[in-house]
Amino acid sequence: MNVTKANFTQAVEEIEALLPSASFVAIDEEMTGISIAGIVERLEDTPAQRYMKLRSVASRYNIIQFGIALFHAPPSGEVDTYTAHVYNFYLFPEAGPINMEGAAIAFNRDHGMDWNMWIREGVPYVNRIQAEKLADRILPKDAAEHPTIEEAPRPLKPPMTLSRAADIEMADKAISALRSWLANEARVDETEFEVVTTNAYMRRFFYETLGIQFPSLIVESRPTPTRGISTMFALRLNEAQKAERAAKLRADKEEELARKVGFRRVFKALSDARRPVVGHGCMMDFLFAFSHFEGPLPESYAEYKRAVHTLFPIVFDTQLLIQRDPFRFMPLRAEAAHDAPREPRFGSKALGNVYKVFQEEAALAKTKGFPTIEVMFAPSHDRYGPQSDAFHEAGYDAYVTGYVFAHMAQQALAPEPLPRLNGHMTMFRALYDFNLAGEDDVTAVGVYVHVRGLTGRDATAITSAFAGITAPVPDGVTKPSMADVDHVVSVDLVVRWIN
Repeated sequence: MNVTKANFTQAVEEIEALLPSASFVAIDEEMTGISIAGIVERLEDTPAQRYMKLRSVASRYNIIQFGIALFHAPPSGEVDTYTAHVYNFYLFPEAGPINMEGAAIAFNRDHGMDWNMWIREGVPYVNRIQAEKLADRILPKDAAEHPTIEEAPRPLKPPMTLSRAADIEMADKAISALRSWLANEARVDETEFEVVTTNAYMRRFFYETLGIQFPSLIVESRPTPTRGISTMFALRLNEAQKAERAAKLRADKEEELARKVGFRRVFKALSDARRPVVGHGCMMDFLFAFSHFEGPLPESYAEYKRAVHTLFPIVFDTQLLIQRDPFRFMPLRAEAAHDAPREPRFGSKALGNVYKVFQEEAALAKTKGFPTIEVMFAPSHDRYGPQSDAFHEAGYDAYVTGYVFAHMAQQALAPEPLPRLNGHMTMFRALYDFNLAGEDDVTAVGVYVHVRGLTGRDATAITSAFAGITAPVPDGVTKPSMADVDHVVSVDLVVRWIN
């Protein structure tokens, strides 16, 4: 479902209720920019160096859409079928700059971005520090003790005195009318009296004066259509009425706070749930999310890793998973020999291609009567049907990412592979990968061959060309005989496309 300001409360309450029981959550984002002129990503970048470059990007640009897909296995514990709740949030800040990169905006335009919905209906958001400041301002600690819309300030210095004759006359008439209302036994059941309609300067005077002369009354202001002009009311309430009013005011303030905090509430719920969070090539997604909903990105890469791992202790990047065992090769057929050559499973790391591979595998398994993973949409969450092709809409990409992970979840979450897969993320056009859950592996093991001039991206063909190559035997070492063939380590060739 699309989520805007109009249905945000409904969506966030649903997410908060569903998260504790979710098997995992998939996310995706669309941004207003992903690069900065002069900041060049190089092949030899270490993870720390690349972080500093990406940090600048995530700190400059904004989020357009945030997609969330919650996947639930059935209560029986079976993992063959998942139910997906999918949300496509439009996000637009109420304050601060909006920075855009031409190429990114053109890309989103070409993929059907609804700019009017983004600008007019986008859900606001703040980071953690801003949310705390808003709470302190909107929900003051003494709100329960002084439950008024605008508190009457208690003077710490001599009260205001009026000098203009017109102001003095207005004040005298208003206070006299208030005294008459209080003394009129025929109006004793009335609970509020309209004192005066005036500007901010005079309101300050009335708050001070009425607070001193009528301490049992509650004084509040209500805005008028005229800018800067409000009407002041005096309220005569018993204890029960005061308690009822205080509860309503508190609820109104909490609603105002929730509206201003906006998507930060969803981000906090995701973190508090401690569920596995999944993305596809998602380092940038986490950087943007941290920058906009948590706080400024740390200057230290190590500090950032600690902070993100604290917020999200289990994180998977499906783009990296498909390059690691046990996912990168086609599953062995039952009749195949144990040492049979393994075929690469994915020709491309693009999300659409990976999705297609798993769809085709699932369809083939069905035709043969084998069990396979299935995903069903929850009621009212069927915006994306089986034939959808809404790639680069954040909600759809989150759903597809979750669908892909659903086919890997049982193995990825197992105790043995979890430590070597959790927190690892792809670093584009680089020799290394990010590891947000531990130390980065920046050792160069093996041989790197940089090949230029290729016209295609058929990694399978390249692998076949190198199929007959074996690891060289160092000088002085006796070449193993066929009897020793079990001790020969085969060459593990990995093709990584840089450009």
